This record gives sequence, structure tokens and C-alpha cells, in this order.
Amino acid sequence: MGKILHLHHWPDADRTAFLALFAEAGLLDDRGPLAHWRAPSRESMKRQYGLWLAWVSQADPEALRLDPVERATAKRLRAWLATMDSFAPATLLGYVGAVVRLCRSIDPDRCWTAHQSILSSLHRATKRRGSPRKTGRILSSDVLFEAGARLVHENNGPITHPDAAVRLRDGAIICLLALMPMRRRALSELTLGTSLRVVEGDRMTICLDSAMMKNGQPWEAAVPDMLCEILAIYLNTARPLLMERGFGGHDAVWIGRNGAPISINQFTRALRIRTKALAGVAVSPHLFRDAAATMLARTSPSAARMIKPILGHATTRVSEEHYIKANTIAAGRELASALDDIRAQLETN
Repeated sequence: MGKILHLHHWPDADRTAFLALFAEAGLLDDRGPLAHWRAPSRESMKRQYGLWLAWVSQADPEALRLDPVERATAKRLRAWLATMDSFAPATLLGYVGAVVRLCRSIDPDRCWTAHQSILSSLHRATKRRGSPRKTGRILSSDVLFEAGARLVHENNGPITHPDAAVRLRDGAIICLLALMPMRRRALSELTLGTSLRVVEGDRMTICLDSAMMKNGQPWEAAVPDMLCEILAIYLNTARPLLMERGFGGHDAVWIGRNGAPISINQFTRALRIRTKALAGVAVSPHLFRDAAATMLARTSPSAARMIKPILGHATTRVSEEHYIKANTIAAGRELASALDDIRAQLETN
């Protein structure tokens, strides 16, 4: 990434427009359209727009005197993109999207057809290229669950060493994400009695409030029976041993070797290492979500419709994409079946 112009160096009009996007509602002011965004997303957009302004300051410094909307012409955006031809389309889509989003917030009634054409082209390029980060790393949810369950059962029983407790814990996390693929932040914030509730014996529910969800919408679901069994083993055997190694005073579900709650960043490293050892592929927490969507898409078009509620998405865009993929897969199966029938008839004749 090149030079970034920091917010306090932005032209006044750009800085004012950016802050207005995230403004909280006051007595006389409306809430900004992006006020619901979390801090990491805000920082990402700030960096992306700062990169644009830094380029303008080098390529055409006089343009910084222009209004943000007048400055961000389609021609100038294309010139900017031409300097980043080595970047992935998804990265470029984020950069240009940040500029267009801010400018549209200033003048929503302006014609943005040319800008939308640039975004659409980048979106298509992103789809064609796919994600190198995911290539070869999307395992089926059932494969992941079986790997996690195997790890749990191999370490079940009287636990005398924290290593066994940690292995059992990791197996339980893998099983949870395989069947209920929540985001990393929600996973790290699970607490007993609040977001993970045990009801009527070993039955459990997971209740994520709006603050734990990226889309700001609460999410609640009953824990499947096969997962309840796994979680019960962890909660009754491994977790108490790990808790004894700390100072207590918390209800976090996932406990580290030192008895303290696992931090959000620890989950990625631990799961990548564990899944690599178990299945030969390093799977991050987010890739569990892709695994669930992929498995549903491969099952049937109707199953693909379940992607939105399972992943807790606010819109159906992702599930629609997988629904189309599922229809394509189903059509491919029908074609293969038809070809098999034709071959069988030819062999018979």
C-alpha cells in the first residue's frame, strides 16, 4: 500500500463528510448512515479514502482544492486504478468503493452511472478471480465437525494435564464453528448463562445480542444435539481444569491455558494450527462460514436458502449467490445423469 493521507490532513470538506457518515444522533442532528459500522470497518474506510487523497496530492495537487464530488471523476478514478494494476480486484473494489460511498453521501442525487460502471467491472473481476486466500482451504462442514469430535473424544476422560484440556477445548470450538459458524468476535465473547445457556438438562441455546453481531441484529438458535454432547464434555471436564489455573471471576466459555478468557486474536492462530494437524488444511474462523455456505449450496438449491439465517447476514445477497451456485451444481448433476443414461443405452444397443 502507498502513502496514506491521515484524517487531520484531509481537506475540510472531505473530513466533514467522512465524520458525518459515522455521526451519532444528537438532539438536532440525524444519525450518520454508517454510524452502525464497527471501529475496524471505519478505520478501513478511512485508510482507503486516505490512500485516494494521497494519490491526488501527488498526481494532481490542485484537485485537492475541489469539492470531493467534483474531484472524484470517473476519469480520475480510472487513472488512480491504473497505478495499482498489481493489486487484487477485491482490494481495488474496496478502495474505489470508499471514494464513491463518501461522495454519494454528499450528493446522492447526482448521476453516478459512470462510477457504478467502474465498481461493477471490479466486482466482476473479483468474482472471476476468486479468493486466493480460500483456494484449497474450504473443507466441508461435516469433515470439520468429525475432525473436532475426534479430538474431543480422544482427550475425554480424567484430565490431569492442561495440554489435554486445551486439545479438548480446541476440538469443541471446531465442532461449534462447523455447525454454528459465528464470527470470531461473537465466538470470543460467549459467556455461560448469557450468550450460551444450558436449559433442561443438556439442551443448550446460543443467544447473541446485537452488539455481538456485525449487522447489529440479535441472533438466537438452539444448539444441535450432537453439538450439545460435545460442548457438555468440554464444560464439565476441560473448562473446570483450565479455570483452576487462573483467578476466576469470569464466565467466559473459552478458557486459555492460564485460566483467562481467550483473546479474539488467539482463536485464529489456535484453529489454523489445530485444523492443519487434523485435516491437513489450515482453516481460520471465517473459513468455517464459507464451509457452511458451500456445503449447503452443494446439498440443494433449497438448502442454500438457509445460508442467510445460519450466517446471520442482514441481506440475502450471499445466499442468493450460493443459491445460483446450487442450481448450477444441480443442473450439472442432471446433465451427468443424462449422459450416463445415454451411454448405458448405447452400450445396450
